[in-house]
Amino acid sequence: MSHRSPDCGDFNRRDFLRTLSAAGLASWFGGQADAATPTKTAPTEAPASSPGQSSIESAGTASLHKLNPVPIDQVVIDDEFWSPKRKVWQEVTIRDCFSKFESDRGGAINNFDKVRLGQTGTHAGDPWMDGLIYEMIRGASDFLLSHPDPELEKQLDGYIARITAAAATNPHGYINTYTQLIEIGHEWGYNGGLQLWQHEIYNLGALIDAGVHYYRATGKTTLLVAGVRIANYMSDFMGPAPKKNLVPCHPLPEEALVRLYELLKEQPSLAASLPLPVRDDDYLKLAEFWIEDRGNNIGKPDWEKDHKAAEQFVRDQKYGSGRPSWGPYAQDDAPVFEQKDIHGHAVRATLLCTGIAAAARVNDDERYRATAIRLWENMVYRRMHITGGVGAFANEEKFGPDYTLPNDAYLETCAAVGAGFFHHNMNMAFGDARYVDELERTLYNGALSGVSLKGDSYFYENPLECGPSRVRWSWHECPCCPPMFLKFMGAMPSYLYATDDDSVYVNLFVGSKASVKLGGTPVTVRQTTRYPWDGAVKIDVAPAQPKEFAVMLRIPAWCKGETIRVNGEPVSSDQRTRGYVRIAREWHTNDVIEVDMPMPVRQVYAHPMVQADIGRTAIMRGPLVYCAESADNAQAIRGLCLPAKPEFSTAHRADLLEGVMTITTHASDRDLRGDSLYSTHPASEATRPATLVAVPYFANANRGPVDMAVWIPVVS
Repeated sequence: MSHRSPDCGDFNRRDFLRTLSAAGLASWFGGQADAATPTKTAPTEAPASSPGQSSIESAGTASLHKLNPVPIDQVVIDDEFWSPKRKVWQEVTIRDCFSKFESDRGGAINNFDKVRLGQTGTHAGDPWMDGLIYEMIRGASDFLLSHPDPELEKQLDGYIARITAAAATNPHGYINTYTQLIEIGHEWGYNGGLQLWQHEIYNLGALIDAGVHYYRATGKTTLLVAGVRIANYMSDFMGPAPKKNLVPCHPLPEEALVRLYELLKEQPSLAASLPLPVRDDDYLKLAEFWIEDRGNNIGKPDWEKDHKAAEQFVRDQKYGSGRPSWGPYAQDDAPVFEQKDIHGHAVRATLLCTGIAAAARVNDDERYRATAIRLWENMVYRRMHITGGVGAFANEEKFGPDYTLPNDAYLETCAAVGAGFFHHNMNMAFGDARYVDELERTLYNGALSGVSLKGDSYFYENPLECGPSRVRWSWHECPCCPPMFLKFMGAMPSYLYATDDDSVYVNLFVGSKASVKLGGTPVTVRQTTRYPWDGAVKIDVAPAQPKEFAVMLRIPAWCKGETIRVNGEPVSSDQRTRGYVRIAREWHTNDVIEVDMPMPVRQVYAHPMVQADIGRTAIMRGPLVYCAESADNAQAIRGLCLPAKPEFSTAHRADLLEGVMTITTHASDRDLRGDSLYSTHPASEATRPATLVAVPYFANANRGPVDMAVWIPVVS
């Protein structure tokens, strides 16, 4: 398939899965060529190893070093950069999304009422709408935990009552509104159904996940009970023979069941209080089965050869007593532990890896550890864009081969979020700072760009160059990205800090206060900073009584020349422990750590195998990737080029894009208006002086239609 034009026409999961209709519509694969001949391209500024940090690639099976995230309700964010955004997301974005789920095409939330009433024949939206509503509830729950909102809680209670009333019509608690309203009798994709289209296990995993998060936010168990009931049923129904050989065609349930297991182990009194049997060990076993059973199929059909025929093969039940293959698209082409790279649908792949990392942290299985590390390294060092976005191609919304990173790539918001979840879970499992470096990259760039500054318009895809036809949408027929975004940002407070037995970890630099306990001693950690605009961070450490422990301080991989002082005394940052500067001492109230991380403007160059970025550079400052937009540049964006060693100036503009740091430099403008297609003179010779102004990538496309580019040509 040729790459999309820089105008970035929209193509999404719905467009792809539309080919999986009951009527077996014409194959996408039959009508489109495959991705363009693989070009060798690579991400970005590779996460360089600072002194003592992990090497860029560390093949093998690292031992676990479990961290515990400091929970959302023990972190208060008070930050110049993040607090206004989080206010918008809670007050505008959550309500905007729920309003549209209530009204769009008949309102997906109303599907539950139809099931409760025994109606059939119509369904609002696609089969995965149930899951999106559950994801909204999970994201909103985490925001509630940070900032209680009685009105929002009442709204969620109303949705949960309707969902659980629908689930109660089935003796097993089974609820999948599309199957029950449209594909009657096709539960779990059997009897002529198509699980790849019906999304049952994905939807139910999202229900379980929402139940866990809503309980943590409110203490209410109605949705949690519904989740436990269906988890019990799935544990009885699916698994090693003689149970059914079923795996999620869309990962997410793997991590959800690990989280349910963890909650019930953590709170045995909760398990004892629920009005039904609780089988926590079975939930972990089912998650492990779903991970380990991938590739355990009959090897047919071949979805990439003939999509229409493959669907018919499944609907005609030609797989006999075995299980059909869902192919590389759904990471079902080989056993997970044998998969050498991250591939297929990028959201599915990153969420599967998120589940593998979560399970590895619990079961400490070497196969899980090795697989999580192998797939993470392949993604980060071969298949990830500079913004942290993943998923190069619109066709199947999939990863490309190693180093194939076109600038007009697809880069779905959901995939960036999935990658962010993967990074976080890896940090919690292995305690290595390199995973937070990549979490930070995604958080400030590839994911943050997915929602407008006003909070009520969205992006499905986030390419690195585009024309003016790319504009944010108010809603979408496949609105999967806003719920994923809200899940990520709702959980964000729990990404700031972590603990182990004798240390507190400072992972992200955000104005905040965390309350933790180390060895039974309460410790308050407070950050004051203007990050990401300024690299100065003040960290007040206040134990309730003098106590010996370590503060593990992440110095980002992009930072060079940092200084660290404790109570005014310098601390060396040369030696690192799993990438962190370890400051071990007896701490007292009023102890202060001062960190200064210089933030010069950096020119970043791609790996030489990145064909799309040969002769180009990207501009970064701190954790932020910058882009040039036509709103700030008089010249055509595609004509601008930089000298080999430009001089940059920065300015904080409070009046622009709700307050950003701009970067300005002298540039050249190539004349793109000539009539000749070919010339005996390089284009770089026909230039005139110009000025280039760059703004943070996360704020792109907030001023109407624009041309935009991240990677800028360099001329000597």
